[in-house]
Amino acid sequence: MDIAKWFIKNNYDKPRNSFDGNMKLQKLLYFSQLIHLAKYGDLLFEDQINAFENGSVVEEVRQNYCYDNKSFVEQANQFTENFTEDQLNTLKIVVDIFGDIDPMELSDLNHLHKGWKNAFSKSIDPFSSFYHKELSQISIDDIKKYDLERVSSMLKVYESNQKLDQKHEIVNGIKFFYDPNEIEMTQDIIEKLKSFKGDESCYTICNDSNMGLVIY
Repeated sequence: MDIAKWFIKNNYDKPRNSFDGNMKLQKLLYFSQLIHLAKYGDLLFEDQINAFENGSVVEEVRQNYCYDNKSFVEQANQFTENFTEDQLNTLKIVVDIFGDIDPMELSDLNHLHKGWKNAFSKSIDPFSSFYHKELSQISIDDIKKYDLERVSSMLKVYESNQKLDQKHEIVNGIKFFYDPNEIEMTQDIIEKLKSFKGDESCYTICNDSNMGLVIY
């Protein structure tokens, strides 16, 4: 709840008091958990994460945001953080990587994760169109086994680009980092990036003398 309040206080639940705002908040919580696991090897929070149709959800936060939004936002605006340096660093990384991505694109990224897929599949009633929330808990072991390597790779790209002080361009919800001394972000390059299909949320681009534009 405290982490959710931090995101709300810093205006990362836009559009506020809406389905999309709640979805954005939920995905930021989910990716915060994974980033913290990848970087520090520890859970950022102990709350259960459930697999819903639109992605991963911390149910207590979802309920408060959906049904008591005014009070929840007021609490968030008055919230005074008491995070450790590592926890705050994780939240800042999450904002840098995911803060500008819209809710549906974050949901699409979430749907690529096998931890969510496994839990969501278990929750589906085979004899009806209903879902059983009590069966939808996402296993941290599944996250570590199937999804953490991808997140670790993304984190390495982010950290290497931070050291180089690179700029970035967001195209179709994906952040493309580049060296402005090497690449001028022209409309032609943007059009090429629009046609790029990738599973990660951030990549680095560079110019190769033989291959031309390289995305990695």
